[in-house]
Amino acid sequence: MHGAAIDRIAALDERTREATVRIGMQPVTTTTRDLHGLAQRVLGAVAIRHTSQPAADPACDLAERVKACVCDSQSSAAAETAFKLVAASPLETHERLGILESVARAIGDDWSEDGASFLDVTIAMGRLQCVMRRICQLERVGPPDSPIGRCLLLVPTAEHHTFGICILEELMRALGWETELFRVESIDFLEKKLEKEQIDIVCFSWTNAVLSPIAGDCVKAVEQIPGPIRPAIISGGHAAGQNPAWLVRLGVDYVCDSIHVALQIADIHLRELRADLTVPGLRHAPQDTRP
Repeated sequence: MHGAAIDRIAALDERTREATVRIGMQPVTTTTRDLHGLAQRVLGAVAIRHTSQPAADPACDLAERVKACVCDSQSSAAAETAFKLVAASPLETHERLGILESVARAIGDDWSEDGASFLDVTIAMGRLQCVMRRICQLERVGPPDSPIGRCLLLVPTAEHHTFGICILEELMRALGWETELFRVESIDFLEKKLEKEQIDIVCFSWTNAVLSPIAGDCVKAVEQIPGPIRPAIISGGHAAGQNPAWLVRLGVDYVCDSIHVALQIADIHLRELRADLTVPGLRHAPQDTRP
């Protein structure tokens, strides 16, 4: 890579880190390989959106009301009430799913901070899953005639916490992506699938560190695809967040702690695939430049 290009990327990274600190966002871990610097540009765009939002956000109020419903231990119709709240909102499908994602994160925070018992969280997430399915059924359509991109979402066969990856799939589908949620039972079958199909992005999520070997095998399967057509790899989930450096060394391009950031990365990555890059050599950096 040219020296001027490296200097330019470094300057972009530094400005983005400063913007990230100012708005209190968590950084996205990225590598210096094919798409180096993309996560930083994503965070810059996210920073602009966050700083331009009004102080009063009706979506936050709706999320709090939905959370109160699904967490109500005395209600016998909590899921129905929560569904009616979301369905009655003037929001688009992807915005409604975003509300459910924020509720799920809030419930997870309660669990992490010992604010809710395991039983409470299990019941609340079950209700939220029901709401998600009904919201998706309201406008359920087949694959788009002209999808903006193709995304393969991987789930280890022993993973029990799939709400986050399901929300991500539905959000991407609502935004025009062709998606497939693939439960990984055989790495050989995954390798054959990747060889036959042209995939733009591979996302995978797991919450238990015991599943790390399976996650590693998934990354190695993607790494076998030649550089020019190799899809970007985005990883998330509790276990992924605990050891991002290992994932980066393995070959993962971005480790995200938020569905919102994952969507931003997917969007900008796709636009850069469809256009010529202004920095020479940025897309196809040598494989050995990875730290």
